[in-house]
Amino acid sequence: MTAGDVKEKLHSDSEKIRVVPIHRRPDLLVPCADLVNSEWQRSQAARVHSLQKSCAEFPVCLVLLQGRSTETERLLGHVRLSRVVGHGGSLFVESVVVSEAERGKGYGRTLMEETERYAKSRGFKRLCLTTHDKQRFYAHIGYVLSTPVQNAGAMTAFVPMETLLRFSRMPSEEAQKQTRTETEGHKGNRDSGGACVVETPAPPAPPAPPPPPSSIPPPAPPPPPSSIPPPPPPSIPPPAPPPPPSSIPPSPPPSIPPPPPLPQSAGQPVVQTLTETPYRDAKRVPIFWMHKDI
Repeated sequence: MTAGDVKEKLHSDSEKIRVVPIHRRPDLLVPCADLVNSEWQRSQAARVHSLQKSCAEFPVCLVLLQGRSTETERLLGHVRLSRVVGHGGSLFVESVVVSEAERGKGYGRTLMEETERYAKSRGFKRLCLTTHDKQRFYAHIGYVLSTPVQNAGAMTAFVPMETLLRFSRMPSEEAQKQTRTETEGHKGNRDSGGACVVETPAPPAPPAPPPPPSSIPPPAPPPPPSSIPPPPPPSIPPPAPPPPPSSIPPSPPPSIPPPPPLPQSAGQPVVQTLTETPYRDAKRVPIFWMHKDI
């Protein structure tokens, strides 16, 4: 190997770009918190606390690094991945950010490509995301418009995935599952040997003895009818005669305004394009839903 080959190899090693889970590099927690806060302002302590939730079981925060050694490597970007409730083969992408000093150099595409490579290595088949104004960039790298999904986020750190899946089921599915459970329960319990255990019904209880005769005396007979005649009914005066017809014409009935016209989108399917979206985020800001099969 010539000196030129050695120099080229050392240069390629120093320029190596990769993503690393932040929980494997706790020394990068503070720099990564500052990077994310440069785009979405938050206290450094709160951001570090959020990054510390990264784990192998999701959510996981990935950092894009360049360089081999800690002395020469640079922090280029960050992305967060979490599970999608009800879709075992999907991950939700969020908090995508590239260092402001490194923007315009193609690192955004590199960050997404490395994220896809990481997701595929973990066995996932689809990435989902939302964006307010970068829909054309994501469309350029293969993402298509999609429908909303439920992001598990940090809840998986303390709520089992089965519980989240139960919350995401339709009521009809939950009722069917409850019916199947009750049906299986009526088939009888089986022990470890496979024998069916049949419970013997208990003998009926003997009838209760009749109650003792009551010592309460019978009610007294009603009093004899009174000889005083009832009072006469009150006299009702005859109704007053109707008033003479008035020469004033009756007032016309109040006018009722016509109902407002129905919106033009009523009865039409929800349509999402790269320029318009019917979806809104929690702040009522238009948001685009997209996904990519990897």
